[in-house]
Amino acid sequence: MNERNKKFMYIWHLARFLVQHEMVMSGQELADHLNRNKIRTSYGDEYEGGRGTYRLIQAVWAWINDSLGLPEEARFVAEAFVNADSVYAYE
Repeated sequence: MNERNKKFMYIWHLARFLVQHEMVMSGQELADHLNRNKIRTSYGDEYEGGRGTYRLIQAVWAWINDSLGLPEEARFVAEAFVNADSVYAYE
C-alpha cells in the first residue's frame, strides 16, 4: 500500500473512532496529531492545520465516498472533522 493510501486509511479509522465515541476533531487538532505521529504531507513537511489539512480531510472523504463507493463509511469523515466554527470540514 502506498503512503498516501496508508495516510487516508489512518484518517478514516481515526474518524470512525471519533464518531463512535461521539467526539470531533478540528483541522488543527488533526494536524497536531499527524505531526506528533510523524505523518507528513506529500512534500515531507509537517501539517500546519490550515487549508492543506482541510484539503486532506476533503480528499479522504472523496476517496472513500467517490473512489471506493462507500458513502456510509465516508460519513465518519464527514462527521468527525470540523473547522474552527464547528462546521463539517469535508465540505
